[in-house]
Amino acid sequence: MAAAAHDDDESLPPLSALDEAMRRALESYSREQVLERVVRVLPIEAADPADAPKPGLHGKVEKVSVSLPSELTEAIRARTGSGGFSRYVAEAIQNRIRHDLLGDLLDELEAEHGRVPEEIRQQTRRLWPDQSR
Repeated sequence: MAAAAHDDDESLPPLSALDEAMRRALESYSREQVLERVVRVLPIEAADPADAPKPGLHGKVEKVSVSLPSELTEAIRARTGSGGFSRYVAEAIQNRIRHDLLGDLLDELEAEHGRVPEEIRQQTRRLWPDQSR
């Protein structure tokens, strides 16, 4: 069965095959799981790949000084208690980096293949409602 699906994918234009693969993934996994996998495969470009920062909450820790509005620091402390401030900020930054990388990928795909038709954008919004709003 998998071979037949693979054969069908080869007859489709590249983005149609990607679209079908995404649909199949979303039938089996949550939106967050699929997006996490997509973000994992995004390239991180740098002059020297060995020196490229790897976004994540692992590896060496570096202490930095960041100025934040006091309203934000109070809100973070209220959510994290006494010991989670740095992790909360690190997770927020990690999410932003992933978001930016995904945006970069979308820009590249749009430049190469053109804008996604509005009908498909509307369908996507119906299938993946934005839970953050």
